[in-house]
Amino acid sequence: MTPESLLDAAHAMLVRPAPSLRTCWPRACAAVVRLALELGLQRYWQTRAPSLEGRPMRHQLLALAVLADNRTAQRATLAWHGLSRAMHHHTYELPATVAELDNWLEITELSLQRLSKE
Repeated sequence: MTPESLLDAAHAMLVRPAPSLRTCWPRACAAVVRLALELGLQRYWQTRAPSLEGRPMRHQLLALAVLADNRTAQRATLAWHGLSRAMHHHTYELPATVAELDNWLEITELSLQRLSKE
């Protein structure tokens, strides 16, 4: 799968969640968007810095702040951490809202577009 196809799937999930996902669709949507971001970063590292490919995401995000423009790196980091938090079940915490998921989705799309132009 490509980051673009995953983002399309996430858009569809936001508009009309599958009945089989019932109450877990926000977490599923967060996981799909995060995976799209990770695959997009993997594609970026293949051309920009192959040695970073396969490193822990925390390291990749730190390197992104140095190798990419600062605004894109901040957005990608914000999205990845927010999505990571949203995709895990916390007993006394509500799942992410549609607005939050839509915002992370938009940030991810924008970040991947900017990284593909570098």
